[in-house]
Amino acid sequence: MPLHRLVFFLGGFDPKTPRHYHRLYRAAARAHPPGPEGEQLSVGPRRTHDALSDVWDVHWRPAQGPALHTRHVVLRWDDIVLHHWGRGLRRVLGDWRLMYLRRGALRAMARIHAAAPACFWLGNLPLGLALGCLAAAGLLGTALAWALDRPLAWAILALPLGGLLWRQLERRLDTEWLLRLYAFTCAQGEGQLPDLEARLDALADTLLEQARAHPAHELLVVGHSTGAIQAAAVLARALQRGPDLTACAQHIGLLTLGHCTPLLAWQPRADAFRAELARLAETADLTWWDFTAPADWAAFAQVPPWTEASGPARRHATSPRFHQTMSEAAYAALKRDRQALHLHYLRAPERPGGYDPVTFTAGPLSLAERHRALLPQGRGPDLPETP
Repeated sequence: MPLHRLVFFLGGFDPKTPRHYHRLYRAAARAHPPGPEGEQLSVGPRRTHDALSDVWDVHWRPAQGPALHTRHVVLRWDDIVLHHWGRGLRRVLGDWRLMYLRRGALRAMARIHAAAPACFWLGNLPLGLALGCLAAAGLLGTALAWALDRPLAWAILALPLGGLLWRQLERRLDTEWLLRLYAFTCAQGEGQLPDLEARLDALADTLLEQARAHPAHELLVVGHSTGAIQAAAVLARALQRGPDLTACAQHIGLLTLGHCTPLLAWQPRADAFRAELARLAETADLTWWDFTAPADWAAFAQVPPWTEASGPARRHATSPRFHQTMSEAAYAALKRDRQALHLHYLRAPERPGGYDPVTFTAGPLSLAERHRALLPQGRGPDLPETP
């Protein structure tokens, strides 16, 4: 069966393996609400292709017409994430140094605050929690010092007491993953992650190899969360290394979900990544769509992932409008769980007709064909669509 679509997926800053994403995709396919074609979906077993990628097949069978075959490839960098996932006070202090004490850190933070204040405050939650605990311990120590007339003893105890309170609260609230994510991205901008750079080069080679071996109607690269950063970098490097990539498929697409590319693009020393974004923008054969929800605190809904509007690539940024694809009660519950909301881009909707990750990655229309359908409505390719 000819290949309709070749999908390359990169997950976010999470040490989840391809097995996890295969389970998510199977669940989304089972829960997928059939559209007007009355299609049926089947997702094949996951298998390891090589050390850098796992694959599975997806078959979209409409009530009438031929079935569509999609090959879904997970490009792996979860082992690198796991290496940087460690906890401990020393790691936390090192992460804070990367975030706040490097050159240009305050300027980057101010820009993030202006563009995405919710994302800014979420990223600074670990520091706020630590300062709050230390302040609370200091006030308690001061009160006890006055009450018990032992100021020196309670002053000495205040600092470790605040530290203990902070660590206990952090373990309950699990805020350090935000700190790790921000610090990792800052280190990437500083050029301090040679293992990641080597992996992105290797993944670009893997993408090229598989694209040449499996010509398709659409070659689609998908990135979720910080995986959107890595997806953009991998595709840009593949285009640079293999000018023939655009001939391997009728359409080339990049789909970013819950993106946070400004975390890297706005770092003062991230010139290489900004050049990769510019390379994508200058690729006339590329269609780049982004779905980012304004309610998602961990993403940049009001800033397009390409950060600059110039270039011939077709681009469209919009909200997935989760509230239109689920019941009012379900959406209210989703908004209360920030982690579930940030992962919802990978889950099936309750109702058909809106954003659906399975339809975008296994259905009949490519991103380029969807984009052409927008033009008669007068919607420009470079303007983010408000929710």
